Amino acid sequence: MLIHRPVLVFAATALAALSLTGCSVQDVLSNSRETEFASYEAAVEMWPSGELPGWIPTDATGIRSLETKDGRLSVIRVSTSSPLEGECEERPREGVPVLTASWTAAADRPDVVTVCDDYEIMPVEGGWLGWFEGPEEPSRLAAEAG
Repeated sequence: MLIHRPVLVFAATALAALSLTGCSVQDVLSNSRETEFASYEAAVEMWPSGELPGWIPTDATGIRSLETKDGRLSVIRVSTSSPLEGECEERPREGVPVLTASWTAAADRPDVVTVCDDYEIMPVEGGWLGWFEGPEEPSRLAAEAG
C-alpha cells in the first residue's frame, strides 16, 4: 500500500489548495458556478463576474445566480415586489434558461418576456427570473422561430 501514499498526499494537498482559494470541487469539475446573496448590497460587493446586472431592483433579497465561468450563460433569480430597474422592453421570448437548478424551475415559460441588459426576464412567485445567453453558438434549447 505504500505505492498509493503519494497519490493520497497529492489528493489531500489539492483539496487543501482548493479550500484556500474559495473554489469548490464542483466548481473545478464543472464549467459553472452558483452563488447566493442575502441582499442587494452583498451582491454588488461580491458579484462573481464583475458588475451586478442593472435590472435587479435595489431592494432585492435572496439573489441567486448560476453562470458559466466564461460568462456566456447566466440565470438569476431575485426575491422582490419591486419592478425591474433600467431600460427594459417587452419582446417575444427567444430562449429559455440553459443552466438549471431547483430554483430556476418555472411551470410555464411565457411567450412574451421583459428584456433588460440582454437578459430575458419573467415574473416568478415572489420576484423575477432572468436568463442570458451570449452571442456564440445558439442554444439547442432556444425557442424555434416561426
